[in-house]
Amino acid sequence: MFGLNSENPIDFIFDIHSTTTNMGLTLIVDNDDLFSLQLAAYLSSINSEIKVYSFGDLYPSPNLLPLRALAQSSLCVEVGAVAQGVLNADIFLKTEALVYAILDYLEKYNTGEIPSKQNTLILYKYIEAVYFPRNEHGEIQAMVHPQLEFKDYQALHPNDPMLLTLNGETIPYKGESIVYPTFINEAAHYEKGMAMCLTQKHQITI
Repeated sequence: MFGLNSENPIDFIFDIHSTTTNMGLTLIVDNDDLFSLQLAAYLSSINSEIKVYSFGDLYPSPNLLPLRALAQSSLCVEVGAVAQGVLNADIFLKTEALVYAILDYLEKYNTGEIPSKQNTLILYKYIEAVYFPRNEHGEIQAMVHPQLEFKDYQALHPNDPMLLTLNGETIPYKGESIVYPTFINEAAHYEKGMAMCLTQKHQITI
């Protein structure tokens, strides 16, 4: 009904998700769409708690495109940590305020009230997903290491502990540069066997 080539094309979609991970208020942009980045930069300038995460062209499951793919410009609001099926008043109120800020921005944009200026934005760009090791029966054989749990957006250095096997063996991060994990131990990702996503931290000017 609402795709880019439908009878009802739409300019912008934002969707709202909760997460069991400690990602606070996160905005996800799926590509380098200028309008989405400008909006994300504006929102992060008025709320220092906001982090901005980008999949770029590397969405982990290209065959399962998100709702946001139906519009040319889009934004995902990802909030946590909160258990599935639970209302957390603090997170609820912060999310509500963020939704109103997005709607206000769209209204001002439509009426030409958005000033043209450069914004600096810290962007966490997705580079790869980390999966739990499995046995020959496909059963997960490790956990997120306790030193990494709840450390979303914090630097992970080469050889830092990353996973802990059920036998007590530490699996370190084997990359060659510092990365910033996100979606650490997300409950909804267990069906995929995904332990976390790794990002690189960039500062860009829009």
